[in-house]
Amino acid sequence: MHPKGICAPRGLLAQRRHRVRHLLFRGGVAAVTQALMFTGMYPLVPHAFRAFQKRKKQHDLGTSPMRVALTEWGISAALSAIRPAGFLRLPGAGGKGPRPVILLHGYAMNRANFVPLAYRLARAELGPIFGFEYWTLGRVAAGARQLGWFVDEVREATGADEVDLVGHSMGGVVARYYVTLAGGDPYVRNLVTLGSPHAGTDASRLGIGHPTRELLLGSKLVERLAAASPPRHTKVTVIWSRADALVPGTWQTPPPGSEVILYDDLGHVAMLGSRRVAAEVIQRLAIR
Repeated sequence: MHPKGICAPRGLLAQRRHRVRHLLFRGGVAAVTQALMFTGMYPLVPHAFRAFQKRKKQHDLGTSPMRVALTEWGISAALSAIRPAGFLRLPGAGGKGPRPVILLHGYAMNRANFVPLAYRLARAELGPIFGFEYWTLGRVAAGARQLGWFVDEVREATGADEVDLVGHSMGGVVARYYVTLAGGDPYVRNLVTLGSPHAGTDASRLGIGHPTRELLLGSKLVERLAAASPPRHTKVTVIWSRADALVPGTWQTPPPGSEVILYDDLGHVAMLGSRRVAAEVIQRLAIR
């Protein structure tokens, strides 16, 4: 650990201001997402569909699909309920760990999804911890460009040479783009992605915005990322689950040179509340 620790100036933790129209649009997307999660449309419908696919192909269902789906529903609803906390600082925002940790949320989500994981990272004396907000209906490249600006701000404000990135779902793809295609490799020590569609996912067809094309299986973006040279400096760890109904881990191709951790019984959002996942993230980010 750095002898004095790295501490974040308070001013850097303030949320960026957006135009009223932009906030209203984001509010509409959030309302739809909340409704899907509270009613159980997500995750019950996609989990039932994946279970049907496996039965049709006579694949082993493994862990009870119903148990996984109900757990995913509970955690998704709980994280949706605390969505307003996205306007507040995450646990560990004032931490003095070895490196700043930047958390990137998934599609149609916000940084409040990381409250359980951020709390565990803070307990492990990692950080300071920042939640990076970006427009998930926009292009991945645009999110990566904004991430680069944010990383520069964090490094300048904290005096840190490097940061760690943890991205969930689309957030992991944005972080990977930044590291491999937008010049971020020298500034990132660790990149950990949780349930990220590095090879794309057919579930993106159900959304709106640019990700419906960019995150599809075999899309131009997916092919471009696959063809990119592996990072020289950044260590990449990808965490997936076979029980993930949106990004099934067994369908994914890991980035070249990355470490892969694969679970059998975690849903897409449940990874954010999992103690096991948190332990794996902590183990990698704690390396000096």
